[in-house]
Amino acid sequence: MTSYKNSQEELEEFSRDVYEAFQAIGVTSDMIHRRRHDRLLEETVDTTENKLMGYPYSTFIVGSQVEGSTTIEMLSDTDRVWRREDYQVVLKLGPWQKGKINLLAFKDETTPQFYKLCRLQRTPDGRQEYRRDPVHETDVVDEQGRVLVCNTLFDNVMKHACEALGEGEVVKHGPSRSWSDEFDFVAAFPCHDLPRECEFLFTRSRPGHWPKPETLEYARECQVFFIPQGHPHSPLNERKLQWRLSTSLTERKLMYDFTEEQMLVFILLKMLKKEYCKLTFGDNFSTFHIKTAMMFCIESHPPDIWRIDNIVTCATYCINILIKFAHKNVCPHFTMGGVNLFDGKLSEPDIRELETFLINLNKNIIEYISELKMDSFGVKVLRKVHDNESIIKHQTEILKQITWRVRSTQCDTFQRICSQLSEMDVSIAVRYVSDHLTYLCGLQSQGSDLQRGAADLLLPFLYGTLASIKASCIITQQPVTHNIINLYQHSFERDLMNSKLKYASMLYCRSQYDQAADMLNHCEGLLGPDVAQYCRCPGRNYSYQSDTFLRKGLNTSTVELMKTSSTSCVLFCKHELPCVPEHLQNEMYRTQTQKDRNERNESHDWMDLVVTKCEPFLYYLQYLVYRQEGDLPRKQSAKSHLVHYTHHGVGKWLCDKALGHMDTALHMLAHCWELEDRPDVAWQLYQQSINIYPTNNIAWVHLIRLFKKYFL
Repeated sequence: MTSYKNSQEELEEFSRDVYEAFQAIGVTSDMIHRRRHDRLLEETVDTTENKLMGYPYSTFIVGSQVEGSTTIEMLSDTDRVWRREDYQVVLKLGPWQKGKINLLAFKDETTPQFYKLCRLQRTPDGRQEYRRDPVHETDVVDEQGRVLVCNTLFDNVMKHACEALGEGEVVKHGPSRSWSDEFDFVAAFPCHDLPRECEFLFTRSRPGHWPKPETLEYARECQVFFIPQGHPHSPLNERKLQWRLSTSLTERKLMYDFTEEQMLVFILLKMLKKEYCKLTFGDNFSTFHIKTAMMFCIESHPPDIWRIDNIVTCATYCINILIKFAHKNVCPHFTMGGVNLFDGKLSEPDIRELETFLINLNKNIIEYISELKMDSFGVKVLRKVHDNESIIKHQTEILKQITWRVRSTQCDTFQRICSQLSEMDVSIAVRYVSDHLTYLCGLQSQGSDLQRGAADLLLPFLYGTLASIKASCIITQQPVTHNIINLYQHSFERDLMNSKLKYASMLYCRSQYDQAADMLNHCEGLLGPDVAQYCRCPGRNYSYQSDTFLRKGLNTSTVELMKTSSTSCVLFCKHELPCVPEHLQNEMYRTQTQKDRNERNESHDWMDLVVTKCEPFLYYLQYLVYRQEGDLPRKQSAKSHLVHYTHHGVGKWLCDKALGHMDTALHMLAHCWELEDRPDVAWQLYQQSINIYPTNNIAWVHLIRLFKKYFL
C-alpha cells in the first residue's frame, strides 16, 4: 500500500468532503442515473427514427455521457456507434446471412502482436465462396485475389454528410470521425459470433464478487463490433486494411454495475487525468486506461472498501494498479485477452514519465485534488459548506443539457419525416404515416421501457400529421370524419400544444370559428413559466428552459416532461396546406433565388415546410379567429401578445438570432397589420425580418407584393 503523509482519519474526513463536493456540482446518484436513462432514451429515439426512415443502421451511445461519468466542465463529447444493419462479419465459413453484405474476418502475418486486428474480406451474398471483383472504390484486391474492405470505406460518406450539413472538415480520432467538439461517430460492423479473444472476460479466473454472475450473463449477450482502426505503427497500406475489435457495449454494461462510490472514484480520477495529464500525454493516456484500471481494481479489491469515507483511498488503489501496468509496460484489456492498451499509444519513455507522475500523484493526492480547477472542485472540497440553491443550480444545468439532447433528437425525427412526406404523393404519404403508426403502437404495447418512451415522444406528431393530411383531402364543404377527429384526439393525449394548434388551424380554415376559439383559449392556458420552448431547425436554433421548468424536471421523468411541459416547432408538409392559413402557406416557398439556394444545405430541408413556433402561431390564429367573429377586444389582445413576442425577441436576441423562427413571427404580425389596412407598418416588419435573415426569407416576396399593391 502507498505510504501517505496523512493519517487514515484525515483521509476519511477528506473523502467525505470530496463526496460533498460531488453533490455540490450535481454528480449525485440520481443525476448519474438520469444521465444514463436519458442518453439511452435519446439512443432509442434515434434508432427508432432509423427504422422508420429505412436507414440501415442502429445508434448506440457509449462513453462518458451515457455512463454518467462526467461533469459540466469536463465537457465530455458524445460517442456514437453506428451499427450497420446491412453488414455482417463472420469468423468462419458457414453462418452467411441472406440479404446482408457478408464479410469474413481473418488474420495474417501483418497483424501486430497485442492488438486485436483483422482484415475483412468480401463474399458474395448468400454463397460460401470468395468474391473476386471490388464492390466499392476503396476496396483492395490482395496478392491472393481476395477483395478486402478498406477501413476508409465510410470516410467519403462522412465527408459528404459533413459538407451537406454545412459543417467544418471531418476530423479523425482513432476509429471515430467528427466535425464537432460535441460528437464522435464510429461506423461499426456487427460480428455474428463472439470472437475467441472476447471469451477472455467469461473464462479467466477472478475473485468472484465482481462482475456479478447476472452482469456477466447480460454482458455475454452484448454484440461485438469491428471498427475502422488500424495499428498506428503499421505501414499505411497495411493499416488501412485493418479493423479492430470493439467491446464497447460490454464495457457499458459493466459500467452500469458500478456502485455510486465506485463511479465517484472513477470520475475523480478522470478529473485528475484531464487537468494534470492532458498537456503532457494528450489523448494517448486516455480515460479508457483509467476505466480499465478501475475494473481490475473493483474485481481485485473487496466490495466493503467502496465507501463514502474511503473515496480517496480507493482512488489510490486504482492509481497503484496503473503504476503496476506502467512498470510492466503492459496495460491489459479487461474484456479481451492478449491486448496491451499501451501499444501504439505510449512509447517506453512516455510510460516511464507516466509512472513517475502516477507515483507522485499517489503520494500527494490530497494536494492534487485540492487544486482541481474543473467545476471549482478543489475550492468546493476545501470550503466544505454547500448551500442548497447552488446544488440545485448545478443539477438543473445538467438537466438542461440532457433534456435538450432528447428533444433535439425528437425534433430531428419530426423534420426528416415531414420532409419525406412532402416528396411523396398524398396517397403514399398517408400509407407511409399509417405504417409508422402501426410500428410505434407495436413498440408501445410490446417494447422495452425505453422503446415505449420513444414511441410516446413520436406518436403525437404522427397522429396529428396524419389527421391534418386527411383533413386536407376533404372538400371544405364536407364535414371532417370521426376517424380524423379521433386521430387528432390521439395526438392530444401525449402532446402539450403542437397538435392542438394544428387542430385549431384546421378548424379556422374550415370556418369553424367557435370551436377554433375554444381550442386556442385552451392552448393559451397551457402556456406558463414551467413550459420549455424548443427549436431544432438549423439556422433558427432556440432552446428556452426556465428555472421553473428545470426544477420541475428534477422530479419528473424526461418523457413526461416533454409531453406535459414543452413545445417544439409546428411543422406542416405540403399535403397539409389546406389546413394552414393562406398567408402562412407562403413560408413553404422561402427559397426563391440562386443566392438562397447557395446558402442552403441538406440540414435546411425544413425551409421547404411551413414551420412556426407555437406561441406566435397561437396569437396569430387567435387574431384571425376573433377577426372573423367580430370580437374586437380579443382580436386586439391577440395582436398585442404577438407584438410583445416579436418586439421582445427582436430587441433582446436580434444579435444572435436565438428566438426560433422570428422571421415567420414577424410575417404573421405584418399580416395582421395588412388586414387592418396598415401597409406602412407591415412594410417595416417585413424589413425587420430581412435584417435578421437576408436570404431564404419570404419577406422579399411580401415586400414586392405590397409595393405592387400600394405604391405603384
